[in-house]
Amino acid sequence: MENNGNNQHDPSFNSPPYVVLGDGSTYDLADDASIAILTQTGQDHLTDAMDFEAVHDDDAVYINLSDLIAAYNQVHGTSF
Repeated sequence: MENNGNNQHDPSFNSPPYVVLGDGSTYDLADDASIAILTQTGQDHLTDAMDFEAVHDDDAVYINLSDLIAAYNQVHGTSF
């Protein structure tokens, strides 16, 4: 997937943003998604259980993707 930046002001891009995972087919609405930054202990819990519910709150920081999109829009003058 390539983002060439030519669509920043194209009005046809008016659907809500989606998150597409590395496999290219798994997706979700960005409003419902976040990025998790884990401590080593959190990473260990995730690796053992293969489930984010096993990661304790004090072993993760979550950044909401809608906040990241808002920051991108502010920096780049876009309105995604």
